[in-house]
Amino acid sequence: MLGRPGTRSRPRLARFAAPIARPRSFSARIAILVAVLLCPPAAALRADGAAADGSGARAYLETIRPSAELQSFVNATMEDLLAGDASLRKQKVRVALIDIPADGPPRLADWHGDSPVYPASVIKFVYLMAAYEWRDRGLLTIDEDLDRQLRAMIVVSSNAATQRVVRRLTDTTEGPRLSPDEYAAFRERRLRVKEWLHELGVDDLHAVHPTYDGGGDLHGRDQQFLEDAAVPGSLPYQGGPFRNRLAMTANATAELLALLATDRANAPATAAEVRARMRRDVRKQGYLAKRIAGGADLRADLEVFSKTGTWGPIFADAGIVRHSSGRQLAIAAFVEGKPAYRGSFIAQFTRAAIAHLLPSPGAAAKLE
Repeated sequence: MLGRPGTRSRPRLARFAAPIARPRSFSARIAILVAVLLCPPAAALRADGAAADGSGARAYLETIRPSAELQSFVNATMEDLLAGDASLRKQKVRVALIDIPADGPPRLADWHGDSPVYPASVIKFVYLMAAYEWRDRGLLTIDEDLDRQLRAMIVVSSNAATQRVVRRLTDTTEGPRLSPDEYAAFRERRLRVKEWLHELGVDDLHAVHPTYDGGGDLHGRDQQFLEDAAVPGSLPYQGGPFRNRLAMTANATAELLALLATDRANAPATAAEVRARMRRDVRKQGYLAKRIAGGADLRADLEVFSKTGTWGPIFADAGIVRHSSGRQLAIAAFVEGKPAYRGSFIAQFTRAAIAHLLPSPGAAAKLE
């Protein structure tokens, strides 16, 4: 069951802490202590020279407040769209909307926004952001091969490319099942992206796996990790052997998008690179007509940066709508059900949000 629409759980979930391997010998501990004191880690600074501890991002997220006015708009819009779409009424719908003014505090409204869902390919924009952050911290080189994989991951949503990207991010390899000690090290490395998200203050994104095609690309240690029911934060109420599945909430997804929109998760120049890879154009990708980009109606005063997700019962999109005035919207929408929904709800919701918050000059003139 989904929770009551328009609710926000606070305080945030407790910080996730992965187990840390400790050196056994006294001499090894002394050597590590000396190294830490004499050589501050490269990961402590980003490309812009700012501390990479996520404090600025966390402080910004704490300024996001639920808005009664915006919540009334979301509730009314959802009720209207549900009333007019019998197929949509059979689905579990999760939506989050963050209004990000050019100056002033951001406002949040949602519809079941704290309910976790399997995100399908929406998760890929998280790995895109992480790859550029790793580069800025000196932990990863975006060489020609990785650049090609990142493009394939976002533009054509390749699962094979996503697997290669996640392996590079987590310093893991594919292969047969591992012994308990080897698996413990593998498990810890696979949690690196999630740990970074916690640094930022984004707690409800279980970004620990790539996506799979299911045609023989899931086996060995990858399957071993998916079967690990002891990993906290996975999709709840998950039956079957794959207990450790990807999970996102609409609210946390919109929060991360808000950080990307305001250059707070990555350095400003880096965030611009990430957004450039996520730029959407309905004229080149016709399927976007039913997603966030479709709701922007090709308006010249709007830009859209997003990542869609479609798999089995899931129909989703998450993105940023940027107005020429500097005002932005972060939107995350997940539709889940059987039979699978493939309608225009996401575009319709986006269109309504834009009309409410980012009216075109022509619309403003009519109001006057």
